This record gives sequence, structure tokens and C-alpha cells, in this order.
Amino acid sequence: MNLAIDVGNTLAKAALFEQNTLKKQIERLDEQALEYLLAQEKIEKVIISSVNPYSETLANLIPADIDVIKLSYLLPLPIEHLYQTPQTLGMDRVAVAVGATILYPSANRLIIDAGTCVTYDFIDAQNIYHGGSISLGLQMRFRALHEFTAKLPLLSQADYAEGRSFIGNSTQTSMASGVVNGFVKEIEGFIELYEEKFGDLQVIFCGGDAAFLSPKVKPKKAKVEHQKDLLFIGLNTILLYNQF
Repeated sequence: MNLAIDVGNTLAKAALFEQNTLKKQIERLDEQALEYLLAQEKIEKVIISSVNPYSETLANLIPADIDVIKLSYLLPLPIEHLYQTPQTLGMDRVAVAVGATILYPSANRLIIDAGTCVTYDFIDAQNIYHGGSISLGLQMRFRALHEFTAKLPLLSQADYAEGRSFIGNSTQTSMASGVVNGFVKEIEGFIELYEEKFGDLQVIFCGGDAAFLSPKVKPKKAKVEHQKDLLFIGLNTILLYNQF
């Protein structure tokens, strides 16, 4: 069994694979959950992707007889890239790009990872990763309105009412409309830019807010799908690519 661990800005998650088959996901991984997993499953290899020092705490719990790969820009990858500063490239962005090559081979792919931040990552039909964009995630946008003003309340996606007019008729509905509809239009605008430059496009959503946002995004031509396991598929692919 292979274990893929992703330590993000907000929380850690994990997935168990048997070769290419995803067997189990752990939505919130902490020390206790990892120790239980290691005791219950016969894990042979682990890959860790991290943007948070908490990954070291988790890594220290893994027994010495289990092979561990820490995803870094020095690790061989099954894709090429044009990124000028690979040492600063978030490893979660690398993982979703690799996952997209597995699920959508021979397509121009725009991956939208909607989490604490939202990242836009483009990999072309020749499996060359170009880079993309980084912006504020959904909750960060709500928090900015609250924390950088004197009176605006702190809202969340739960305050956005489906089917309501985009014209807010109260402070709360105006804020919810501005954040959610503004975010959706930003996403649609990026999709249009990539379509203008590269032509046909497959858009893949992942991340914690993907299920909320992806149905609202209506590009003119591009196909849009939500792949909640994209990052883990990418991590496992990289692990298999670096068999040792």
C-alpha cells in the first residue's frame, strides 16, 4: 500500500492507494490518525507534499522501515515544466498538474484548486506545465472584507443563497453577492484568457471549495469537471514514477 499525505495551509489529509487504485481517504490527518493508520494498514511507501511545517511532525511518526519521499522541485516528475523559479513552486500545484495528465491525457488542461488560496495551473497537450496564477480563496475574501473594515461582518459561503438575485438588498446579501459572483466571474475570465491563447480547454476543479464553486462557473466553450481526488492521484503517480 502507498500512502499520500498532503499538508496544506489549513489542514492535513491523506489517501491510501494499492498501486493506482485509491482505497481510502482521511479528510483530517493528525498524529493520532496517522499512528492508527500505520498500525492498521501495511504501508510500504509514503509521499508527503507540504506547504506547512506540520509535515515534519507527521514524518517523524513514520517508522524507519517505510520508504518516504518528500515532494520537492528536485524530484523527477512525469511532466516537463517552464517555471522559472521551481524552488518556489508549491508542491500541491505540481501534484494536481500531474494528476490532470493521468485523468485527461492529450488535452490542454486548466486546473483550478480552490482552497485557502485559489491557484490556476495550466498544462498543455504535450504535458508541459506552464505555470499559472495565485489569488485569494473564498474564505480569505470574506475575511478581508471583515478584517479591513470597521463594520462589515464576517460571512462565509453559507451566507450565499442559491438562486438569489445578484443585486444584494442588504449589507449581508451585497457582500455575499460581491464575493461569490465576483469570484465566479474571475474564474470565467481566466478560462477565457486560456481559451484565447490555447484553444480547446479542459477545466478541472479541485480543493475544498470546488464543489461549491464549480457548478456556478459557466464558460462559453470549455468543459468543466470537479475531481476531488486530483491531488492524491498526482501524488501517487509521482510516487510510482520514483519507485526505489
